[in-house]
Amino acid sequence: MYHIGICDDEPVFLENITEMTKEILTEFGIEYDIRAFSDSERLMEYLRHPDASLDLLLLDILMGEQTGIELARVLRGENNPLPIIFITSTADFALEGYKTDAIRYLLKPVQAEELKEAILCAWQRCQNKAVVLSSPSRTVSFHLDNVLYLEIYDKELSIHLADGGVLQISLPLNSVMARLPQQQFIQCHRSYVVSLPAIVSIWRYGIKLKNQEKIPVSKAHYADVQNALLGWVSEM
Repeated sequence: MYHIGICDDEPVFLENITEMTKEILTEFGIEYDIRAFSDSERLMEYLRHPDASLDLLLLDILMGEQTGIELARVLRGENNPLPIIFITSTADFALEGYKTDAIRYLLKPVQAEELKEAILCAWQRCQNKAVVLSSPSRTVSFHLDNVLYLEIYDKELSIHLADGGVLQISLPLNSVMARLPQQQFIQCHRSYVVSLPAIVSIWRYGIKLKNQEKIPVSKAHYADVQNALLGWVSEM
């Protein structure tokens, strides 16, 4: 399921973009769930909910008191890597838009082919970040950006997700680590692997995650995690 959010304070444009997006996803046989937002406040309220799940955001720039650019900066400041496609009536904000790591910057009225190319580009990125793990008794799949941390206990691996879910499978931690990108995940304890974008703060013997949960960091791994986190932040 591909989860898409669309935010535009103009009802006509919001409806048009929503319908165009549905047609594109249907054309390529992509199962989808679309959530439409008429203002940035409702969008942010949803994104900060523990059960929020979006794979892509189509975001208008000129909206009320808070622009789409400002909203994107807030998300990036919270280490939220949600892919964004900006849609607006002026090219004046193009440079600022790309500074927030936007996938595309589309001008209204949006052309169907341009929207299709942008959505399929985002979809392909999403698929490249999907991981499937299999054991003799179970198969699980997850999106890398949805992972907070992994925990091994009594040979059972638990994958804790940002949407509140927990996937369990009987696999060694080191074998799963080999499937994860080293620039995004790091071992912080003999029983834990953490996603760097999920870290809010770190101190000796502890890590606080963006869902307010705390996990341990061992003395042996503390410096490596701290350096990796500094490297991750500097590349944002």
